[in-house]
Amino acid sequence: MKSVFIISLLLIHSLPITYASEAVTKLTFLGTNQKTILNPEVATEYQFEIEVFNLDELSNIETEVTKNLPNNPVEAERLANERMGSLNKTRAMKLFKGVALLIEWDIKKLPAFVFGEGQYVIYGVTNTATAINRFVNSRKRK
Repeated sequence: MKSVFIISLLLIHSLPITYASEAVTKLTFLGTNQKTILNPEVATEYQFEIEVFNLDELSNIETEVTKNLPNNPVEAERLANERMGSLNKTRAMKLFKGVALLIEWDIKKLPAFVFGEGQYVIYGVTNTATAINRFVNSRKRK
């Protein structure tokens, strides 16, 4: 089984990935805390630019901000505001971008690998190589 996987990866790597006359080079992963991407580095081996989003990030941020707050409401509010102020703004913006793409592309469930600008979606897979393999195989049939 392992040799079949390796051979299929070698075959996939040698195939051009195109849509009409245009190459599909963008790959986006939309996941959660429980459904995280595996082997994202594989994408660059196949000339994909990959972007990864965890749509549970808002919950993660909330947990970080509210962790071990004191019982005193005034002190708790002060500490929570302090933590919010030191929050990585890029991280928060990435969360909102992920949600916007989810809506724009009408993603029905997670995890999802999205190829191109939403034209092709592979649902239920977290392994990057598996998603690329399915995408390439679907393109060969057309």
